[in-house]
Order: sequence, then C-alpha cells, then structure tokens
Amino acid sequence: MRLDRATIVLRPRSASEVMDLACRFGVAHAKLYLRLGALVLLPGAAACLALRYALDWPWWATWLAAVALAAIAQGAFTILASRLLFAEALPARAALAAFARRLPSYVGALLVSRALLAAACLALLLPLPFAWAAVLFQHEASLLEQAGPIASVRRSAQLVRGHGGLTALLLLLAAQAACVAGAELFGQALVDGLLQLGKPFGSLYGEGGTPYAILGLFASSPLVATTRFLQYIDLRTRSDGWDVQVRFMAIAEREAASRTEQGEPADHAASRGQAA
Repeated sequence: MRLDRATIVLRPRSASEVMDLACRFGVAHAKLYLRLGALVLLPGAAACLALRYALDWPWWATWLAAVALAAIAQGAFTILASRLLFAEALPARAALAAFARRLPSYVGALLVSRALLAAACLALLLPLPFAWAAVLFQHEASLLEQAGPIASVRRSAQLVRGHGGLTALLLLLAAQAACVAGAELFGQALVDGLLQLGKPFGSLYGEGGTPYAILGLFASSPLVATTRFLQYIDLRTRSDGWDVQVRFMAIAEREAASRTEQGEPADHAASRGQAA
C-alpha cells in the first residue's frame, strides 16, 4: 500500500464518521460499484430466489443461503474499495479477477470463522457477539493481507483487541438490517401501493421472507464491505500510526523539493562557469 497515495485523509475516526465516509465513497465511485454489483450480486440474488420459488426451499433455508452468498460477495467490494482508496483505477472485471484469485482461501476463512461462531452458540449465546466481533476483519486479513484461513481469524482478533470491535459489529448489523427493511418497504409500496397489484409475495413479517428483502440483503453488501474496510483502515491508522507516517512522507517530500530548488541555481552557475 502506498499510504501517500490514499484518496482520503488517514486519521482516527469515530464509528459515525466511518459510516458517513463509506456512503460518500460509494457515491463517488457509484459506476464501478454498480458494474461490480451486476456481476456478483444479481446472480446471487437470482440463485436464492430460484431456491425458494423453483425448488420450494423454506424461507429459513433460503435466508441461510442468501446470508452465505452475500458474505462471499462482500469480498469483491473489499478488493474494489482497497484499490480505489489508494488511487489504483481498475475496471469492475479486474476487481472480480483479483477477488477470484483469493476466493478459495477467503471461503475457507469464512468457514473457519462460522465454525467458531457455531461453537460459541453451543456453549452460551452470551459469548456470540464478542466472538463475532473478534472475527469481524477476517475479510480484510484474508483478501488484503494474504493471510490463510486460520491466520486471518487470528489477525482479526489481534486487530480488534482493545479497539471496540463490538461497536463496529453493531454498526454493520444495523446498516444491513436497515437495507433489508428499506427494500421491503420500497417493494411493498411500489407493487401494492403504486401498481395496485396487492401482495403477490406476501410480506417479510408474515411469510418470513420476500424477494424485496432478499434483494435488500444483497444490496447491503457494498455498504457493509466498504464500511468494514474503512473501519479496518481506521484500526490500522490507530495501531500502526499511518497518519504519522503520511505526515513524515509529506515533510520528506517538501524537504526534497526545497533542496532541488536550492540546487538548481548552483547547477546553472557551474554550467555558466564551464561555458566561459
């Protein structure tokens, strides 16, 4: 990572500032996000709806498949956000190709972390939020730091230790729930209220799921991935002093530029003396 090429100011931020920055970052790169979403989110959502309506899966099984596929899809947006943050322009297909190269290890990391969460549930539900917060940044550890499945979980736990990982987890879950509820409300208002077609798919609260809610879950993936990535950047800034490193880089560049400007007259004078 070239810290001096970061497109945002590297400084410690609060959770609300990170969320606000993620929204503005996504809007600024909306075209790339939409293209990547068409490549990874639409097929995933279509697959889940096919499981429900073509294969007659129950809603609880459909939701499990949707959550798993949406979590995997987040990795593509983590790659895209990391490249855009450090001023590396790349098309959506290039981000997808970079994600595909890390996909086996990334899926392995997700399986390891979900096994740990299942173990936490078997003991007591109380440790679950803390165990979940400990593995929150395994996405970034696996995809950006090239860590293996088990190493990425350890790296995530190391990052969040003493840095409020539970707050970051609650923020992401709230954003995801808001996207699901918002998509449900929008879909029902469009189909039932505007088009007057009634409720052909039922309702989320009555049936346990609707296509609108499934689409909302997948639509939340870019926001969740970008917010989590920027929280990861915030943690690295706090723990590794990235903001201080960037300031020293800026000072070194100014000193080098100053020496260059002062050296130019002397060089010109020497060249004139040689010519005489």
